[in-house]
Amino acid sequence: MPSLVKLLLLSTALAAVANAAPNMVGYPDHCSLLAKAKPGRITYQEVANCYRSIDFNLKQAKATIETLTTFYNDAFVFRDVALTPNLKSPLTASPVDAMEGLKRIGQKRYRNDFDFHQDLSLFAMSFNDAHVTYAPQCYSSYIFLQPLYLYAPVINDSQSVRVRHDATKSGLEDCEVVRINGQNARDIIQRWADKHTGFSKDAGVRFNHALASKLYWPDTKIWLDVPGMFSFRYRLPETQFIDYELKCDGQYSRKFRGQWKVIPMAPEGSFSDKTSFVSNLCMHSTSNETTEPAVEPGVLTTVLGSLYESEHGRPDTSLKDLPDAKLWASNNTAAYQLKSMPHVGVLVVPTMEIVSQTEIPSIQGYMTLLANQGVTHIIIDMSGNFGGEEEFASLLPGVFFKSHDKSIHAHRTRFRVTPAIQALAEANLRDLNPKHSTYWDPRELADTATFTPFKTNPFITGVEDLAFNGRSAAFSQEVFNDYDQEIIDSTLSYPWSNDASKITILTDGQCGSACGMTSDYFVHRHGVKAVAVGGHHNTPLSMFSFPGASVLDTDSYVESFEKLGLKPTFQRLPYENSVSVGVTMVYSDNDTVPLEYNSARFPAAFRLDYNPAIARNQDQLWAAVARAAWK
Repeated sequence: MPSLVKLLLLSTALAAVANAAPNMVGYPDHCSLLAKAKPGRITYQEVANCYRSIDFNLKQAKATIETLTTFYNDAFVFRDVALTPNLKSPLTASPVDAMEGLKRIGQKRYRNDFDFHQDLSLFAMSFNDAHVTYAPQCYSSYIFLQPLYLYAPVINDSQSVRVRHDATKSGLEDCEVVRINGQNARDIIQRWADKHTGFSKDAGVRFNHALASKLYWPDTKIWLDVPGMFSFRYRLPETQFIDYELKCDGQYSRKFRGQWKVIPMAPEGSFSDKTSFVSNLCMHSTSNETTEPAVEPGVLTTVLGSLYESEHGRPDTSLKDLPDAKLWASNNTAAYQLKSMPHVGVLVVPTMEIVSQTEIPSIQGYMTLLANQGVTHIIIDMSGNFGGEEEFASLLPGVFFKSHDKSIHAHRTRFRVTPAIQALAEANLRDLNPKHSTYWDPRELADTATFTPFKTNPFITGVEDLAFNGRSAAFSQEVFNDYDQEIIDSTLSYPWSNDASKITILTDGQCGSACGMTSDYFVHRHGVKAVAVGGHHNTPLSMFSFPGASVLDTDSYVESFEKLGLKPTFQRLPYENSVSVGVTMVYSDNDTVPLEYNSARFPAAFRLDYNPAIARNQDQLWAAVARAAWK
């Protein structure tokens, strides 16, 4: 009996060693195996094994938590507002304790490095604010795509999840998805979106974000099919595959196992084993270049474009008409005219990462062109617009509504105030180099009374202590962001100028940040009515998401100190990482509740359900919007 006990103990010890140190002599280096895998044949399990083989480093974890804690304390403007409970419809988000959440993760010991960073990623997403991110570069080195793109149309007053696109060409399009991994399809997608998208405080918008949609590709003038984040993951999926139970033509059930297609984002040869994976893809670069997220909307378009070309061939870049819409002109934005309703024009604004000095005059030219073709009513299509430049957001409404009062298209704004922020602003006032300007440069901010740039430091004078959810913190006085209104040619007018009844906004709720801010100008300052599409049947839907703040990442924050000759308040993160928070708190009109948390500002006036036709054809969607807005 003693010998048997010893043998069992020895077996248990060996198993523990194998689990704790899988790369000892005799065990494979999973990252080496991944490095040798051929593009197009990389499997989910090869990526998962490599990711999970990286050892948890307590010292690095501690440094990461310390940096994040200081960053959130210094700059995160919603640090305490995020504790707001019981948000009203259409917002459905739980309160999040920023500092307690970081503390809890910092006290936990992890089996591997990946699990530590995964918890931080999920924590960032729990704010349901896309300005709050945590995305280590190395664990976004591969993206994962399902063969089925899903959507949730309403047919005969009943909503169900269906297959919108079948990459396997197995005839599954528009089959109903009854169950996913053995659970109700609609429920499991919503639960996944609530935990893994972090995009909006509206569950309906999160649902839209998880499902397939259309995306305008300015370079080619075509509309791409976007799979939605449930089918397109830039983090390691939770399961090796997805099992679907389908009902086709309402007559029979069919089971389908969706394997993940793995697409490498890091250049081939970036690493050869676990050691080089960590040193080359994980560790922070010594260069001064700011790290960008592994998958941004621009990168997403490139990936989806490549998939489009593999299926359809290279697109024709000449002007692309739709069956019921003529494309008159396009650059970063595009101007269409409906053929069945020639009095209706459409301005497509797919992004606000746009240079105002060139795009605003282009848009005014488009509007003149449409007016000359007999257009009297305009749809501004901002669905899927994740935001961009606040200047463009402020100037766009001025194309439609003339005003010489700059405050009409500016939001009252506050910043968090700490001694470090005060020092940055003071250094900006002394430094004459425009390249050294930061978010806190008083000369880029305007006084709310006179709309003139500050010559003194508004982060020292007029500082206020504000309490949110029982916690008090210092905030700047209210300021405006300054912008050049002269970019707009005020001599131009159109049949819809200054007439809100002839303008409507189209949104799927995925109108974020600057897009949300410009929507607020149109709707709440000028009376334009928005049409929101998708979400859940018979449920109100937000017309925008995360409209409450500009975004700041850790590297940019450190660089703000360095270029002004000041000592940063923390060290850069050990890993190359996209870590950001919202840095400005904006208010709509005379509200006392920040726009980000002001439920009354979010609902669209009209709501449309997707059906198979309008989900697949943007021109048919525009016609439906026109009928809803101008009955």
